[in-house]
Amino acid sequence: MERWSDIKKEIRSISESEKMQIELVADLVDEIRDAREELGLTQRDLADKTGLKQSAIARMESGGAIPRLDTVLRVALALGLKFKLIKDEESASITY
Repeated sequence: MERWSDIKKEIRSISESEKMQIELVADLVDEIRDAREELGLTQRDLADKTGLKQSAIARMESGGAIPRLDTVLRVALALGLKFKLIKDEESASITY
């Protein structure tokens, strides 16, 4: 299973801004996958908790699809996760 850090090295056709946005979602998905595994849940268990299909969970976790943020939040909430926004001084100066 590839992580975003491996995949982004191969991508050349999108802007740095788009890469940063994808990286944020990929980081969240990595945390979701880790939490699912720590809780001993299968992808099917998580799919049942969220109303998504197991194949959608698999695509999200494998990097086969970039999920929408509302989908990421739906899955995270089903796992009991919370997100905290932290100001990144390095990124704060980047304009989109």
